[in-house]
Amino acid sequence: MASHANVQDPLAGHPRYSKIRDLNRGSYGFVQLAYDKTTGMEVAIKFLQRGERLASVYVEREIVNHSSLLHPHIVQFKEAFLTREYLAIAMEYVDGGDMFQYVKVRRGLQETEARWFFQQVMIALDYLHRVGVVSRDIKLENTLLDGNRRPLVKICDFGYSKHTEKDSMPKSRVGTPGYTAPEVVTNRRNYDGKMVDVWSAGVMLYVMLFCTYPFERPEDDLKDATTKYRIVLQRVIKADFVFPHNIHISDECKDLISKILVVDPEKRLTVQQIQQHPWYLQDLPAGLDRFNDECLAKQRDMPEVAQNVEEVRKIVRDAMVLPPNSAFANGSALMDGFNDEPEDGMEEDGSLEYASSY
Repeated sequence: MASHANVQDPLAGHPRYSKIRDLNRGSYGFVQLAYDKTTGMEVAIKFLQRGERLASVYVEREIVNHSSLLHPHIVQFKEAFLTREYLAIAMEYVDGGDMFQYVKVRRGLQETEARWFFQQVMIALDYLHRVGVVSRDIKLENTLLDGNRRPLVKICDFGYSKHTEKDSMPKSRVGTPGYTAPEVVTNRRNYDGKMVDVWSAGVMLYVMLFCTYPFERPEDDLKDATTKYRIVLQRVIKADFVFPHNIHISDECKDLISKILVVDPEKRLTVQQIQQHPWYLQDLPAGLDRFNDECLAKQRDMPEVAQNVEEVRKIVRDAMVLPPNSAFANGSALMDGFNDEPEDGMEEDGSLEYASSY
């Protein structure tokens, strides 16, 4: 039987990484902060329990898609590797927390700061879509901030991502209800994942400004969870939202949000159209409009990465097999509740205190 140490400290004796401390734990596994002896850098390592549950297409897709991305506004994938009991994914460590907490603590952001973050999110989305990846789960909780005085955005978590050329057209009902586009809620088949990401980014901007979700109302909290969930989704499919009257934002900002949160994805602004909107262009840092062209050019000229896609796929598939005498061989699991590819993969929204009244 595997030792307790193999389960609790999977990096014990590892030639490259050593554990610093635990960062997070959930039904999927856990995340540790570790020291990379090769580079002298701190990294975050996600550990997923080995075994059949990793057969989920989401796990392989998340890691393969993430491994192909290289951009300053996306958490950098380092490598995937196996320990005795776990599939491990080493990533860039981002130490400023997530945007959900950042916005919640401040009870909403000033328009200038919200624009600074939104510009970065759109640069990241533009890059993702240009390399063929759609997230399908853009939200504040999946947007990390570095420790700078004026924080930089880092998109993370590609668990629901798809590649527009290598995967089938998006059709599953996945995401987080408050951020999910109408075409996903209504189970529209073969929807455009890029336009779903745009909708979610529009919700992000709204929450940054008002510290509340556009399709929730304070009185919803008086209802039971099932009723509230149904009411919110009914508002989503109608794009039924209002701007709080007691928080001032510019007419240009309202115009942008109103043109993003549009039910018909064919009438919704694209990423490129958003990047030409007057509100977005205000205070845009010099050269940012060419930033992704330069990133993609550099990426094309870079030597092959340490792990190519096929190597990553093999590691993930090897992780589906439990080693002999595994601590988890008797069926015990850290990952109870871990999703296979569901038709309905909707997650819960984070809880916000309302900063406004209607």
